[in-house]
Amino acid sequence: MPKIKLPMIKGDRKSDYDYRSNLPVNLTAVIRNIRGDQGYLLSHDGLTEFASTSGVARGGVFNERFEKHYRVSGDSFEVVNTDGTTTVIGLTAGDGICSLANSFNTQAVLTDGKLYLWDNASLVQVTDPDLGFPIDITHFRGIYVMTDGQFLFHTDINNEFSISPLKYSSSEFSSDKILAVEKIEQNKIVAFNRYSTEYFYFNANAPSGTSVLQVIDGASNNVGIMGTHCQTVLGGMFFILGGRKEESPSIHILSSGKEEPVATREVEQILSKYTESELSRAYLESRTVDKDEFLIVHLKNETLIYNHAVAKAMGIDAAWAYLKTGADTDNPWRGKFGVFDPRVSKWIYGDILESKLGYLDDKSAAQYGEQVESVCYTPIVSELETFSIDKFEIDTISGYGTSDFTSAFSLSYDGVTYGTEHWNLISYSRGYNKRYITRRLGYVEDDFNFKFRFVSGDKMAFSGLTVDYS
Repeated sequence: MPKIKLPMIKGDRKSDYDYRSNLPVNLTAVIRNIRGDQGYLLSHDGLTEFASTSGVARGGVFNERFEKHYRVSGDSFEVVNTDGTTTVIGLTAGDGICSLANSFNTQAVLTDGKLYLWDNASLVQVTDPDLGFPIDITHFRGIYVMTDGQFLFHTDINNEFSISPLKYSSSEFSSDKILAVEKIEQNKIVAFNRYSTEYFYFNANAPSGTSVLQVIDGASNNVGIMGTHCQTVLGGMFFILGGRKEESPSIHILSSGKEEPVATREVEQILSKYTESELSRAYLESRTVDKDEFLIVHLKNETLIYNHAVAKAMGIDAAWAYLKTGADTDNPWRGKFGVFDPRVSKWIYGDILESKLGYLDDKSAAQYGEQVESVCYTPIVSELETFSIDKFEIDTISGYGTSDFTSAFSLSYDGVTYGTEHWNLISYSRGYNKRYITRRLGYVEDDFNFKFRFVSGDKMAFSGLTVDYS
């Protein structure tokens, strides 16, 4: 009996006179040669409650100098203790995303244009009249460096509470606004503008009363970011949401003065649904674990996740997926502002829905005990026209769930709509040899593809799909 193998890491659909990609939902690709497949899909790690907080998440950081995990939750600045408790140590009122940086002496919190410094004993607001209204901050060679959207400026070397009105620098490569500032390993400062990126160095011989930040001639890019938090570091490279002035928004890598797009056509079409204002409020963050390099893109209505390790091995089409909350909604993933806390060896995320923190749980797919919906698709198949599907089998790992595990499959013959869902038991506790086989699907008139959907708090792995036909 002839067979074909179908990948499940990426799927297809038809939409508006176009072919589009069906991204997996709450499933991410893992690189591993399994029965002839380059990789497989694995349920995204769940969230298990770690601590209660004073409000919804607005930012977080682990301060290596103080060996403390800090959070901004609602209007409160908190320290997260290893026993799962939190302690409020000050008020940092606001409702926007916070920028956090730390020096050798203080932890800085920038919220809605106000700057606070915590010295491990007290939280004090910086009231220097030359502070203005900063929108981002980083620390660099003994000074805090900030931007107000027009200039770069910094604190005095001997006084973190003082800003000199003479110590301002501008990004001179282009007239677009400076939206973010960050330091990089090569002892440089990066100014992320809307349509360009420029680099500065620390000039220790700068004349007294002037800025120590000097632009590096020729070190610039004609690509910028959409908003202050549309950049993050992953694998020693900047990943940004932005683009050139003459192009639509996309996801790029910036490394060694060069840029490389990593968004697929599908991802760019998702981004095109949003206005400039909506994309400017996006938040990018990264996570590296088990050799997987994840970029998480938090948009207004959805969360996208990208695995750079998968992209390098299998191409960017296999690297993207959706993350969402719950089983009966399409709401974006509730976890945000992930911080790896080395004291407890856990990735801990703030929550955008409730006043709590959750740790990333690789033993579960549930979010705070609630089941989640996961979906994956196959490509559209045209090779079986006028044949009959006798059976199909999915390679899975069964037997490790806490309860019986069922999955629904449905077929589409037009690439747009799917027929009746059929539910099958694919795993039960300690049933390690359980196979997912379905028989007698019948005649195929033209194209078809499969959709698989399950709702569970248990993790599941799906690799290749084998179809027998006659």
